[in-house]
Amino acid sequence: MSLVVIKDNHIKFMGTNYFVANAQKVTIGAYGEKATPIFGQNKLEVAAHVPAPKLDGKVKIAGPFDIDVTRSSKSDFTTAVGASIKVVGFNGSQNEVYEELTRKRLKLVQLFVDEIPMMNAVNASPKVLANLDRFGKDARVAHELFVVMEASFATSFTSGTKREITADAAGIVTVAVSGGKTVKGKDRLTLYPGMGLAYLLLKLDWKQGKIKDVDVDEWSLN
Repeated sequence: MSLVVIKDNHIKFMGTNYFVANAQKVTIGAYGEKATPIFGQNKLEVAAHVPAPKLDGKVKIAGPFDIDVTRSSKSDFTTAVGASIKVVGFNGSQNEVYEELTRKRLKLVQLFVDEIPMMNAVNASPKVLANLDRFGKDARVAHELFVVMEASFATSFTSGTKREITADAAGIVTVAVSGGKTVKGKDRLTLYPGMGLAYLLLKLDWKQGKIKDVDVDEWSLN
């Protein structure tokens, strides 16, 4: 099983470096400007979200995954997540989250939209294209997100074979799963602010007002 390494300014999974700064504001399909401050961490400044109907049928789920306890630390985890992180199906204190991850009572779950389907979703949304155009070369779209779940919830949720994406009037996205070994009550994830642990971005290549290609933009020091 692939393990997640948690550092104070990013996480690493299967050779890819994920952003953690501003993760509490990021969800699947969030877009905006990538900020690269001289002091502080590179991050996505969220402006809005790709409409949920454009993502329906495109969101995939992977996991559950454990953290690499030999290359992660509680101090790094605490720095990475800030003051708090919302954990799905868990009622313990924030101080217990890292220990529960090391004991495998909490798990990491990855939600993602592949690069081309996300590009197509953006191109099918004229308002999104217009908004992204304002950010020029710094325009980015979040297409992968890690969240933390209670272990049995994670096992149920990731076993689903069918997925439905909806959003409320405020743009809060809900992913409902069915089929497989899903358990009632552990088959729905609403991506409230504060739930994201880490995310990955797509950089956009434009041609005549449309996105013609995308490239994965990983966290880096620059």
